[in-house]
Amino acid sequence: MAEPVLFLDVDGVLCTPLSVRLDWLLRRPMDRQLFDPIALFWLERLVRRTGAQVVLSSSWRYSLGDSDALARRILQNLYRCLAAHGAPVAGIAPILGVSKGEEIAAWIARRPGAPCVILDDRADEFAAVPNLQPCLVLVDSRRGLRRRDYRRALALFHAQTTTKKEVSPHDRL
Repeated sequence: MAEPVLFLDVDGVLCTPLSVRLDWLLRRPMDRQLFDPIALFWLERLVRRTGAQVVLSSSWRYSLGDSDALARRILQNLYRCLAAHGAPVAGIAPILGVSKGEEIAAWIARRPGAPCVILDDRADEFAAVPNLQPCLVLVDSRRGLRRRDYRRALALFHAQTTTKKEVSPHDRL
């Protein structure tokens, strides 16, 4: 079976009102921005528990080809932070000029059979691809990735990786 894949959005999942306030209080420059520490904790735990490969599906990937030095430093900071928290970026969802859901679907089509979960804060991005709805963990952008999101993602990975077995009478007890 293929390795599990975790599609990761940044704004609303890792970048939250809490992280913005921390940046403001600590007067952090944009290229050394902090991400929500609670969200990072749950992300690290999810990746460690599932062995999932992180694929960046955030709009932040549009800056990858940007020649702007600040944009490059901001992305480098994101990559460093994710790697330091045990969730290094293993891939990037393609940029096709369609909805994020369609771009993720294109990535999945090239690698069929991999269990996947999508962490995102915008359901509207997936309206065009209803078959991805069962993989979507809709994160509250005001709070970011939290325990309930972690549990939902874990359950989705588990449901995709376990096969139904016959239940013996002893299992029913």
